[in-house]
Amino acid sequence: MTDQPHYAVRSGASHSRSIGITKRATPLTLTWTGDQRVRFSDFQVNEIGKDGKVVHLRYLGSADGQAVPPPQEPVEDSKEKTKSEQTIDKAKDADPPKEEKQPEVAAEDVAVLAGLTSDKFAADLVLLYQGGSGADGEKLTSVTSDPVDDKSKRGQIHGEVRRIFKSTLETNTEDSGAIVAVKVSSRKGRRRNNRGPRDQREEKPAGEFLHFTLYKDNRDTMDAVNQIARALRIKPQSVCYAGTKDRRASTAQRCSVRYVRQRALAGASSKLWGIATGDYEYREQPLHLGELLGNEFVIVIKNCKIIGETTERPLLETLEALKTHAQTALDRMADQGWINYFGHQRFGTYQVGTHEVGKLIIGGKWEEAVMALLSYDAEIASKVADGEVPQEAMKRDMYARHHACMLFKTGQDPEKAVKLMPSRFAAETCILRHLTRLGKASLNDFSGALTHITRGLRSMYLHAYQSHVWNNAASRRWELHGDKVVKGDLVIVEGEAAPLVAGQDQDGDDIVNPVEDEDEASVRARPLTEDEAASGRYTIHDVVLPSPGYDVVYPDNEIGDFYKDFMAREENGGLDPHNMRRIRREFSLPGRYRKLMGRFLAPPSIDFRLYDDEAEQMHPTDMDAIKAARGGGGKRPRDGDAKDDAARKRAKVNGDADAVDKGDEPVAEAPSQQQQASEEEDKMQQGEDEATQAGSKIAAVVKFQLGSSAYATVVLRELMGDLPDESGQTTSGEADA
Repeated sequence: MTDQPHYAVRSGASHSRSIGITKRATPLTLTWTGDQRVRFSDFQVNEIGKDGKVVHLRYLGSADGQAVPPPQEPVEDSKEKTKSEQTIDKAKDADPPKEEKQPEVAAEDVAVLAGLTSDKFAADLVLLYQGGSGADGEKLTSVTSDPVDDKSKRGQIHGEVRRIFKSTLETNTEDSGAIVAVKVSSRKGRRRNNRGPRDQREEKPAGEFLHFTLYKDNRDTMDAVNQIARALRIKPQSVCYAGTKDRRASTAQRCSVRYVRQRALAGASSKLWGIATGDYEYREQPLHLGELLGNEFVIVIKNCKIIGETTERPLLETLEALKTHAQTALDRMADQGWINYFGHQRFGTYQVGTHEVGKLIIGGKWEEAVMALLSYDAEIASKVADGEVPQEAMKRDMYARHHACMLFKTGQDPEKAVKLMPSRFAAETCILRHLTRLGKASLNDFSGALTHITRGLRSMYLHAYQSHVWNNAASRRWELHGDKVVKGDLVIVEGEAAPLVAGQDQDGDDIVNPVEDEDEASVRARPLTEDEAASGRYTIHDVVLPSPGYDVVYPDNEIGDFYKDFMAREENGGLDPHNMRRIRREFSLPGRYRKLMGRFLAPPSIDFRLYDDEAEQMHPTDMDAIKAARGGGGKRPRDGDAKDDAARKRAKVNGDADAVDKGDEPVAEAPSQQQQASEEEDKMQQGEDEATQAGSKIAAVVKFQLGSSAYATVVLRELMGDLPDESGQTTSGEADA
């Protein structure tokens, strides 16, 4: 496993205030901090299914124990597809036996095949027909296409192959929809040897869809899905999942794929680095987006320290203070909940926040929105222009982005900017391609450029602005009324589903279920009367706040007025919450309701321990558990490998008396008060010595379950407090009311 750079647990108080996070519901006696994701396995996310069960990878392969070994070495991605010109040239240049004349294939026939299937399959058919060799130098005996879902199109392909190659090639359709072509003589030989494609099939599965558990290390869900699809030679859209999972983490989630056998999936995934699949099961229906209850997080925070104190405490005293304080705060959160803010990652990691872009789009300021998306660092762009490019791939792409944006915005070379922009920057790529598609004629089509951004990404900017407004409204609501229910507060109309969908995560903790507005059933809310608010029937956990839109109602009290005043400010877009429809339908926002208070799905836990090695794995991942079950091979560094005496010392320091061997000791007489005092002093000194031997740094292991709309970073902020900003201000201390 490759160690990752340190990431702060959360941003400082000043950044929190900039996105509306200013209040807290949990009183804190102290503020503490630490390093999160020192290793990506320090952040573990396991999906919780609709049945309430936590998803874990239990078997590599099928549940009957037919396991596939996990990948041990990284395998670099290979480009499977080449351009048609290269592949056709390769087919023409293949050297046939000198005694045979190479049969010709008309270029227009190759083009027909390429149009029906792909350039690669068309070129492979030519190679097969002409007796050419594959990439490994072996003579081709069969070729296979990507899956073709359209039955009529498959029939057309079969007919064209027979016509073009004069029935010397024979084609058949696999269960996956892929078309296999063989030479007639070759096929007969293959069948005699019992090696034909159909002879290798498993028994017909019980369902059309193969469900499986996807485990991944340091990869986002889309990256893992794309790699699996590439290995299986299917479209990424064929792999379904309930929600996206964070990249900088070890995660497990359920997925499904159609017309794929478990042997093929096991073989494909075993060759991929950082990806494993298992626990296969055939079902009649696929997994649908949003088909989950939430996620279980196990987060390791290393190098924990108390901040804001003038004198530094001894290690053991710090450990005990953290244990006492954190457990008290966590118990309070489990009982009372916390303000259900949208987390920092929803607002982006670039200089211009996603909510700033969304504000410009909603306000119809197309050019400003485009220029905000193409913002760049002039210093970095200049370094690239001078040839200073970092070796690390991620940094290299980031530098290339700044350079490309500079070339476009300064007008130096817009065409070159398109070529330089790394494809992983999807929004920038879409914008540059659209603005340069017709030369100067399209350079000013800013609204068109925005609509060419993929729908999900475009929605992310709009939802980020809504989240910014919601956070500020939630802070104002708590500031005025705390946990008291008041007249005009909104509650969901009886019989309606709870509004828990939060939207697509940007780049941090796993926020799943990006549901498009028109795909979600409308949820209705209503304001409480004064009598209802005073009746005790409703609690703060029933109160919801709307994100601004045309299909929501606003609180019938001063919070409703706050929406109007806040959004009308110039810095917030000069917008009207009651006018959220736009001429362009894709920029119109219906709005949603979100619970004011967040709650855990199960009792949380926190454990503090001492350590020395930053590479120590504090909590085993699913892959660690599988390897341990196989006999202990492949453990992570320092994961449970401490010697007996070190383990006993650690147990002593952490107060686990039962874990320490006591031995048979004679019963002594009761000590005097002086002896007791002396022994207590000796024990304290011994404790400090043993603490130093057990470890010189403190780590926390926090475990909790959240619904699909809650943010782990918000939970950690509520538990730990804000880091102080430049002025020394934090929001720790007594809860706001």
